[in-house]
Amino acid sequence: MASTQEQDTIPTSDLERCLELLKPGTPDESKFVGLTLMTTFLQTKQQDKDREAIITQFFDSMDFDFLDRMLQIDDSTVPKDAGVDSLTIKAIAVDIMTCFSSVWQLLVRKEFKDRVPVMINILSTSDTTESSNNILKILVKMTAYPQVSMIFTNPGYQSAIVAYILCTFDKKDEAHEDATMIFKRTFLIIQEGFKQNPAVVLQITKDFMPTIMTKIAKSLSQLTEPHKPEIVRLLTESIAYLSEAYVQQHVKDQEQETKTWTKYLKSGLIQLLSTRQAPSTRDDCFKLTGILLQRLGPEWLFPDTSSSSSSSSSSTSSVTKPKKKPTPASLVNSMESLSLSEVEINKKFAALIVHLTCVEARVLMDELADDLSGDPNKDRSDDTDHKTQAQAKIRKEQVLPLAYEILEVTIGYLVHVSESEDEMENGLFDATGLLKVQESLQATFAAILDYLKDLQASSTSTPATLATNLIYLASIRILSVWLMEDDSLHGQTAALVPPLEAVVRHCKSKPSQKSLLKLLEPILDRFHEISFDD
Repeated sequence: MASTQEQDTIPTSDLERCLELLKPGTPDESKFVGLTLMTTFLQTKQQDKDREAIITQFFDSMDFDFLDRMLQIDDSTVPKDAGVDSLTIKAIAVDIMTCFSSVWQLLVRKEFKDRVPVMINILSTSDTTESSNNILKILVKMTAYPQVSMIFTNPGYQSAIVAYILCTFDKKDEAHEDATMIFKRTFLIIQEGFKQNPAVVLQITKDFMPTIMTKIAKSLSQLTEPHKPEIVRLLTESIAYLSEAYVQQHVKDQEQETKTWTKYLKSGLIQLLSTRQAPSTRDDCFKLTGILLQRLGPEWLFPDTSSSSSSSSSSTSSVTKPKKKPTPASLVNSMESLSLSEVEINKKFAALIVHLTCVEARVLMDELADDLSGDPNKDRSDDTDHKTQAQAKIRKEQVLPLAYEILEVTIGYLVHVSESEDEMENGLFDATGLLKVQESLQATFAAILDYLKDLQASSTSTPATLATNLIYLASIRILSVWLMEDDSLHGQTAALVPPLEAVVRHCKSKPSQKSLLKLLEPILDRFHEISFDD
């Protein structure tokens, strides 16, 4: 009985002796022996209720300067008789940090936090040990604790994470997923902190967005970058965490820096959207464009080019530029080889996005119309798998609302430039371009109108179902916005009025849906006004 107890319990004197070996002031050789004994002790305490307390004791006794030397060691400083190389010594030090990270109270202590820069410097995509993998797992844990998570907004630390992500897209292993998680969580950390203390977080993160967004957007803009779709998806999922209030204030404080990374971003998106891509990639491009439209405002899609145009013309007034040769269509996506100016990129981006949004909206109207005519009880064809169905659902729930936002901003821009000759002259579109945009919008809203007629005529449509149909509500709203500015469809809108009146009456009769009246009654008034004018 006594012998069994001796086997299951580490003598206190041995533990104390080990702790003494680790303390500052003892020779490095003694500390190394202490770490070896520490590993042995903890292996015997895997299921022990006192394991965390023992780890804490080791942490309190640790000479962290010694641990730093282990983490930073190179082959030139390894003793010849050590029997191990520098990578092995670093791996041992990382293992020690991994052990400490199993106790959350230690994760948030200053001694642990101060090791983060050293650990991040070890990250390597060619690591032959498990050090990089283990470091990333440690950092993932740290992102969960507000006491230390703000450290990841440090541009230098996050740049290393971004570099690791960009170099490991081909692997897509667990370490890549951990690095991606750290990147995404950092945006959530910023937003959560901004809710609590806006001024402090804006000050802390003032260099984060310019540095990180420039780094990743610059990679997206490079013609040779093979992982543009993955970068777009990463940005879409990350920026979505940030609120409009944070981004708007940040842009106000960092105007020039924002212009830099948005220029790179637009360049990369032009390259993607000018070439054949998987449907999911095109959807991600639209989502990123829409999310940034929400966060940055209309200036993201339709920036003011008057100052840029005037400065550009004044700077070149004394120099006669040779005429540019026509650009082959095959090179439209090569922004680097074209060396386009900021104004030229803005013009190409706006024209491309508006055109593709109109096309996308019409395609979505066709898909929605097919849904109306199809039998809901009929089995899907064999070649339509779950992934395709899921993608179609995403397009209707996420891409369509963003497309409507882009259409509404486009209408607002057209109204704005039409109010002034100066705005028309210095705008993003010339007269021919404006005519093309208007024709595209007319065709798009004709498709939206046709879909609404089909929806209202559907056997399953009633005032109650239409009042809860988000696509119906969003479609009839955006159509009403267009009809107030363009009369080409006025003669075809009469059929929409009676069903809309019925929906309004239904909402008035249902207390739970009266809030919709703020949306629907102004729309109905617009349709009545159009009908009266006709």
